[in-house]
Amino acid sequence: MKNDIKAALSEALADAKRVAVLGCGSVLAGDDAAGMRVAERLTELGAAAPRGDVRVYCGSTAPENFSGEIKRFGPDVLLVIDAADMGLRPGGTALIPVEEITGASFSTHMLPLRILLDYLRGECGCRACLLGIQGGCMEFGNGMTPPVSAAVDTVADMLRELLTNAG
Repeated sequence: MKNDIKAALSEALADAKRVAVLGCGSVLAGDDAAGMRVAERLTELGAAAPRGDVRVYCGSTAPENFSGEIKRFGPDVLLVIDAADMGLRPGGTALIPVEEITGASFSTHMLPLRILLDYLRGECGCRACLLGIQGGCMEFGNGMTPPVSAAVDTVADMLRELLTNAG
């Protein structure tokens, strides 16, 4: 699956001049923190440093709070990363088109992701997709499980490579 997700991400980011990455989830609820941890890793690893056309946002449980910043940036591609219940083993990943978001169960957001992504696609004219990471334990006060933590590292490393070598 590792190569499949990398190929899917590479295709999703193809020809993008400006990329916005939006990590979502609650850092207090175990595996729900997956999207946030990927965004934090990208920021820590300096994924945006080589290219001024990549922005990473840590949206937490209210990613809509970054809609103004994302609109001002004007990305060609908006990649949202979040924990998702997709029926996979914990740590499994999938790239989900916006149109299919209603078919999966997503975690702790003030505004449903589908509504946010539809709005930003309309405002920015960008392509948008969701990178889901299958959680295992989403209970408040728990840490991330080992398979999800490993998936976070893998996804962050893939994105760092794709975002720093593209363009």
